[in-house]
Amino acid sequence: MKIFRLVTAIILCLAVLAGIVFAAVNMPKRPCSGYELVVNYDGEYPAVKEADIQQMIEDNHIETVGVPLKDVDLEQIAQHLQENPYIKTVNEVRFSSTRLRIVVTLKNILLHVYAQDGSQYFVDEDGFMLPFSLAVTENMPVANGKIPDTFVQGKNVKNSNSNLHRVFRIAAYMNNDDFYRAQFRQLYVTNTNEVILVPTVGRHKIIFGTDKDMEEKLFNLKQAYQQGLAYMGMDQYKTLDVRYKNRVIAKKR
Repeated sequence: MKIFRLVTAIILCLAVLAGIVFAAVNMPKRPCSGYELVVNYDGEYPAVKEADIQQMIEDNHIETVGVPLKDVDLEQIAQHLQENPYIKTVNEVRFSSTRLRIVVTLKNILLHVYAQDGSQYFVDEDGFMLPFSLAVTENMPVANGKIPDTFVQGKNVKNSNSNLHRVFRIAAYMNNDDFYRAQFRQLYVTNTNEVILVPTVGRHKIIFGTDKDMEEKLFNLKQAYQQGLAYMGMDQYKTLDVRYKNRVIAKKR
């Protein structure tokens, strides 16, 4: 009886193993049944959505659904997706059973730039220029004024000593603080290469100067807002000047 049970167990194990081997051998011959798409993005309105990924694959004439898994060119798909300027990383391109699983991570856009020549483009949080697109609807600060830098795909503004670089540094610092991020909507560069901050609320402007000592200037500005200016009615002020050491000079209308 024990021998019979042992033989039966061995036969069952062999049958299961044979089934697994058969499925593994035949899996590449099975057709792709669809997509499993994931877009990772820290903001609210991603510039690339799941439907856009599928469209990119179709636009590059890569056949997927209905095609045997072994004939789907996963490397080519990853390459075309990585060419999209808004995609930071192609995390996965593989099959999950018979479904094509694609996971991408998008770049976080920091600034909407209006250059002096009238062109528009974006700058991401790592300093790279991105092309302007109406698909980008994320709320972000605008940079304009004396910014002669024209768009160059892949250019990093950190590598230049320009007004755009200085504006980027200020915006990047403000982006790490909820108060600053909610408070300011525009960074304007004057003809004298100084930055003016335009708040989201109120008719006043902040004369910021250059990016020198920007941490101290922003700290003093936050203290001024939180310790009284906001309660006194900001519309009675025309400008707040933070260019001077440990001072915020408020000028009334």
